[in-house]
Amino acid sequence: MNPLGLPPLDRLPNLPAGLNKALGQLSEIAQNTVLLREIARALKQVTADTDALPAIRADMARVAKATGVLSKMDERMAAIEEAMPVLVEVQRHLDQLPETMGQLLTALDELNRSVDTLQGAVAPMGRLANRVPGGKKSGAAGA
Repeated sequence: MNPLGLPPLDRLPNLPAGLNKALGQLSEIAQNTVLLREIARALKQVTADTDALPAIRADMARVAKATGVLSKMDERMAAIEEAMPVLVEVQRHLDQLPETMGQLLTALDELNRSVDTLQGAVAPMGRLANRVPGGKKSGAAGA
């Protein structure tokens, strides 16, 4: 038996040739009918999906207009773009900062040593100045 429940065509030898050929195509027609039903179902789903598009479009337009998100983003991006040359220059200077700080610390160490040397050299002169008349009065400490 074939899918339609008909007896095999070779058992019907007395049928006219055209009818035999038409009966042979019944199976193909049945398969195409099933495909057409599936296509019809899919088209109904597409219709339902596209029916929602105008409402979605309206919602998106309302949200974009109410919040001004895109215009705010454009403004912020323009500000960033405008600031980029300055930011690149600042970054270049920041890259040099460790070297500059190292040089500054070295200079401060040298200055500290110079102050210590100067203090050591001036201390005897200060004691001498305290002994000279009109210098610092020794008071009770000298007595």
